Amino acid sequence: MGFRSAVLGLIGALLVLVPAAVEAARPSCLRCHRAHYTHLGSCETCHRGDGRSDRLSIAHRDLVRGRYAWSALAGSPPLVRGEKLLELFACRRCHTLAGKGNHLAGDLDRLGKSATTGQLVRAIRSPAFFMPDFQVPEQQVDDLVVAILAGARKGDRGGKEAPQLVHFERKRGEQSVFQKQCGPCHKALTATWGGLGRGNIGPNLSGLLSKFYPKTWQQGERWTPDSLRKWLENPRAHRPVTQMQPLLVKKDEIERLLAEMQPGR
Repeated sequence: MGFRSAVLGLIGALLVLVPAAVEAARPSCLRCHRAHYTHLGSCETCHRGDGRSDRLSIAHRDLVRGRYAWSALAGSPPLVRGEKLLELFACRRCHTLAGKGNHLAGDLDRLGKSATTGQLVRAIRSPAFFMPDFQVPEQQVDDLVVAILAGARKGDRGGKEAPQLVHFERKRGEQSVFQKQCGPCHKALTATWGGLGRGNIGPNLSGLLSKFYPKTWQQGERWTPDSLRKWLENPRAHRPVTQMQPLLVKKDEIERLLAEMQPGR
């Protein structure tokens, strides 16, 4: 009789404890949210956060909300639109994304893994001084964030990156040719001089001589040192309606300018 009671008591305890253990093993997300796209992995795969915690502030830490979680779904409309915008705005002329791009500004492969979506949105809406202000509507901002998050997944950047020197103290009397000749109308991030120029009348020339700059030379070609030399000799000989006037630039200044405009590593 005593043995039978002990067995029944053990079974009763198991009936109570096993469901509780199973419930505890489930991600806390599923207690509030319906499971979806389960073939992609866990909730954190798309949304970040911490599914181990019952505390909302911890479970939702750095949460990637629904409209940005499309970054994990290849071919989704927001991701396709965002990738097209990345090419249109030529973001890689300054940034590295999905393992490709120049190192003139922040590495978006790293930033996409560490920054919140809110921080990325604010960086696009209120750009840094040398970043072009694209003045994009809200949906395009969201699409760009989706593309940045997706690119960071592909980049697989680990470890620490060597710091980039963005400005030197120059010798007294030494002046950048870009600052003198181009700066009143243009801005540019450069590998050796940092940010140069103050004007917004002309296009931002960051990464001009790299393969990531828009192909706006004649007939959709890339800008090269040779094409830039030709342009500076007489811009209106190549584009009659351009607002840019011919500049009095010495040959040695042109060569120094070309050196300043190299995108670096």
